[in-house]
Amino acid sequence: MLWGKKILRITAAVAVAALAAHTAEIQKGQGTAKSLVLTATERFAPDRPASAGAGAGVDAVPPSASLGAPAEAPLGNLTGITPVAASAPAVAGDQCRPVMQLQAAPGAMIQLTLSAPCNRSERIVLRHSGMAFATRTDAGGSARLLVPALKPEAMVAVYLAESRLLLGKVTVPDAASYARLAVTWEWPAEVELRATEGNHVLVAASASSADEPARIMSFGSPDVQSPVMAHVYSVPGRDLGDVSLSAELRITPATCGRTLRLGTVYAANGLTMAQEREVAVPLCGTAGDILLLKNLSPAPKLATPK
Repeated sequence: MLWGKKILRITAAVAVAALAAHTAEIQKGQGTAKSLVLTATERFAPDRPASAGAGAGVDAVPPSASLGAPAEAPLGNLTGITPVAASAPAVAGDQCRPVMQLQAAPGAMIQLTLSAPCNRSERIVLRHSGMAFATRTDAGGSARLLVPALKPEAMVAVYLAESRLLLGKVTVPDAASYARLAVTWEWPAEVELRATEGNHVLVAASASSADEPARIMSFGSPDVQSPVMAHVYSVPGRDLGDVSLSAELRITPATCGRTLRLGTVYAANGLTMAQEREVAVPLCGTAGDILLLKNLSPAPKLATPK
């Protein structure tokens, strides 16, 4: 009898212990699931009140923001598009955007106007149909140049600092009514283009805004870094006529004994022909002398375009 009561007590104790362990395990699992839900909702809704229940937290997470949302979850109704570019303030790139304008001028010339607010007093290089020269912008980043057109459909390129390039095209109908020879050279060469017309010897002069341009026009600024200069002989007509063109290259300590390059562009009848020649300068010891370069006029004639 006594032994039977002991067995009953042990059995009851074991049952109570098992039930307690099972209850604790269930409560532990519920607590873990609740903490995971709170962590996810707090990640996407940090301002969620601490007293909100688990179900409220899940409903507060937008479907599109949920990590488990399907890829085709709707993003909502589109009510309008705001033009950001129109309302955004101007950035540095917009303020620095250079602008070039080209306009045909009398005498088969091109009037170039450049505005580059962020390229003040800087070196620029202009190229047109093989002719090139370097100059600089003024203190406000502007430049106004008068350039001879070598073609009726004139393409002009202006190179700014940091490899920035501006391209423009302008129609100059009377360019085909002029014959021109352009001579281009780089530092350290010092060249003077001369034209002999009968008993008259002409030298280079700066381009002006007169209706009839000078016979020989000078372009480029010798005081910029890595100067590029150009002289252009211009005459109305289909060819250069009987003019004798020559170039005087000054022999200096910077050029003696070197081989320099000289570029020429012949324009007539709306066509151009570019050439590049190498000039061997005498050895040093003759500084101050002048090397005369003859026969700059091209031998072949450019045919009239049909």
